[in-house]
This record gives sequence, structure tokens and C-alpha cells, in this order.
Amino acid sequence: MKRALLVLTTLLCLATPAVAFAYNPLQTACQSGTLTQNSTACDSNGSSNPLTGPNGVLKRVSLIIATLAGIAAVIIIIIAGLQYITSSGDPQKAASARSAIIGAVVGLLIIAASETLIVFIVSKL
Repeated sequence: MKRALLVLTTLLCLATPAVAFAYNPLQTACQSGTLTQNSTACDSNGSSNPLTGPNGVLKRVSLIIATLAGIAAVIIIIIAGLQYITSSGDPQKAASARSAIIGAVVGLLIIAASETLIVFIVSKL
């Protein structure tokens, strides 16, 4: 009972949103005039921030990585499916192919969840 209460309390603490005071390294350069006020780095609302904006580097890189990982997972599913079909009733080969398919599907779910989480977090920056 105590252990369940401890786990529940820990999960609730982790799920509670925290206020983050982000440091903007370009703020002093924008205020001092080193960068022009029309620069995308000095955009105050962050809509065209080259790092975290809608077409920012973080979103592009995460999308590329997720796409490559998704393609790899689909290829693994196809190869494991072919191995499952050609196992000829050998239980060890069939179990190996089945575990590869399950692992690839779990990987796809993790990729989708992580991409969703990254897009959500970057949109809040």
C-alpha cells in the first residue's frame, strides 16, 4: 500500500506542469542593437524563430529522424513477416519473427508518441 501511494505521488508530481523561465541568449544582442530588430532571431512572439518556430530546426530534425526510424520499422516488419511466412512450422523461427514484428510495432508507437511530444513541447517554447 505504501509503495503504491509512493508511486502515485511521484507520478502526480511528474505530471504537474512547472513554470519554466527560459533564457534567451539573443535578448541582449537584440536590445543592444547588435542584431537588427527586423531579424528573425529578435522576433518577440517566436513565430519565425529559426530554432523553435513553425519551420524551425528542432521540428525539421525531429521529423527527419522520426521518418527514418518509421521507415526502418516498416522494413523490419516486412522482413520479419517474410521470415514468419517462410518459417515452415519451425517454432523457434516463428517466435523470432513474431518478436521482431512486436518490437517494430512497439517502436512505431514510441516514434509516434515521441514526435507528438516533441511537436507539443516545441510549440510551447
